[in-house]
Amino acid sequence: MKTFLPWAVLGGLLAALLAGAATFDRRDWPAFAGDETTYLMQAQSLAWDFDNRYTPADYQRFVTTWGRPPEGLILQSRDQGQTLVYAKPVSYALAISPLVRLAPRRGAALANALLLAAAALAAALSLSRRLGPAAPLWVTVWVFASAAFAHVFWAHADLFLMSLVALALAFAYGGATESDSDPPSRAVLRWALVGLLLGLVIAARPFYALLLLPAALAVPSGGEAGRRRLGLAALAAGVLAVVLASTLSGLATRGSWTSYGGDRQSFDGQSGFPGIGPEGAPAAEPPAEAWRRQIQSRGSRTWIAPESLHLKLDPPQAAWNLLYFLAGRHVGVLPYFLPLLLGFAALSLQRGRWALLLAALAACFLFLYVRPFNFYGGGGALANRYFLPVYPAFWFLAARPLRPLPATVWAAAITLCAVPFLLPLWSHPRAFLLAPEGGYSYVSDTAERWLPYETTLSHLKPGGQADVTHQGFWVKLLTPTLRAEHGGARLSLAPGAAGELLVGSPRPLAGLRLLLSPGEPAAFQVTGAEVAERRQRPDGGTTLLLRFDGPRARHRMWWTDDNVYLYQLRLTAPPGAHPAGGVWTFQLMPENAAGR
Repeated sequence: MKTFLPWAVLGGLLAALLAGAATFDRRDWPAFAGDETTYLMQAQSLAWDFDNRYTPADYQRFVTTWGRPPEGLILQSRDQGQTLVYAKPVSYALAISPLVRLAPRRGAALANALLLAAAALAAALSLSRRLGPAAPLWVTVWVFASAAFAHVFWAHADLFLMSLVALALAFAYGGATESDSDPPSRAVLRWALVGLLLGLVIAARPFYALLLLPAALAVPSGGEAGRRRLGLAALAAGVLAVVLASTLSGLATRGSWTSYGGDRQSFDGQSGFPGIGPEGAPAAEPPAEAWRRQIQSRGSRTWIAPESLHLKLDPPQAAWNLLYFLAGRHVGVLPYFLPLLLGFAALSLQRGRWALLLAALAACFLFLYVRPFNFYGGGGALANRYFLPVYPAFWFLAARPLRPLPATVWAAAITLCAVPFLLPLWSHPRAFLLAPEGGYSYVSDTAERWLPYETTLSHLKPGGQADVTHQGFWVKLLTPTLRAEHGGARLSLAPGAAGELLVGSPRPLAGLRLLLSPGEPAAFQVTGAEVAERRQRPDGGTTLLLRFDGPRARHRMWWTDDNVYLYQLRLTAPPGAHPAGGVWTFQLMPENAAGR
């Protein structure tokens, strides 16, 4: 392998990503997802007003920029709504704000692309001192054979945090030898920079503080006496400077040390926005009144209050969460971050690299424990965005010299294994957001077919009518081909289409009755249950008796501490045109209900 070729591949793909970001206009896509609105408005406020405060002028600026009102906004206040601030860590919005000022609609994506490029190049340079010429090729696979690169087109902080971690680890492990020969002054600056970078990550999400352990163990112990103590002191000083500044600033402006605590509220089109009246006109009442009214009706939406946490280790749910964390259809680490295995192919435990694996896994466990119904990052998240910041820890597990051919074979094998799951992202890297007809467009047919749907997670809502409560049980529509009709009393499926649904019951179900409308054939194909009986009804319709061998899963849900029995069905409607030119409709009822 020629030395320049891996660098050319990495540089070419990063340049293509930058070009994609420079031509990306979110106005062409159907909606903002997750907390994008909050981050973008926060960045605009910092870019134009040089503050982190929300005012009605921020709302008007957003509408002018994007041609639509915001679809969600999270604010905090320490003085009962007199002063409203954005309820997100300020570091990401501050980092993208210069480019948001220069290019209001493309600045966030451009900043993300530049951050990722800097992190990838720094990681390749650092790792090449240990791995050899293969390092840039492996970094290419880590970035582009995973879901990481697609986060460039999403205005969220997770790619920013991943880039900071990658840069910090690149500086921490950047020495060519275990002792390193930097002059003391340069070593102090280097480890202070590592501390500052990790401090920004910790201030945003404290769970990632576990990454301090491998960083501390990476400080060289060789060389002059006291060199290790000097490096550790510089590392600690960098971390403490950022965390202390963030904590004091939060207490002064938010009334809480974290942007996820204190008096916190979310606003959308239904609740209205502080200081904004109907049709976007200025409201008659001041923003503080809207804030106080919403606090009284909803209470604070803090993350850190005991009642908002689910601190209960439930073994069945924990087992399912572990499976979904590894191989879930939407959030699985192995389908969407499979190149992490490259780190084990050149594993070295020198300079405490074993702690990288420990810290990454422990941080993931904390998310699984504290956010068991949202350990992947919530509605609209691309794969597991909470895993993204610890992803570089697996890169730096690799520290053994590699011969060119085996390194290339490893990179090619991992990339080929990722193809079935990454193909939608590679084909349309800017279109991972919720598709107009519903569903997550980054989920491939292979994932839909072979990977389990994540029954524990509360935010996975493929369509606008995804949840239906009917006849004493709960139904979640898993594919956009299924639609709820008449308030959920009936479900519909287009001719020849297949649809998946999840049925939840507080008690075990022996079976269900599927009631087809009069005049519709009984040729529905059912997977997930046995069609034990087909009966004609007096009204001309057909009833299919479905028998279950057992539940697909059993665990507690986000609305109850009791276990719910879950059954997954896949239905395929008969091909050909509907007699009335419409869609096939059907109804689900308990086995012992009327409607034989």
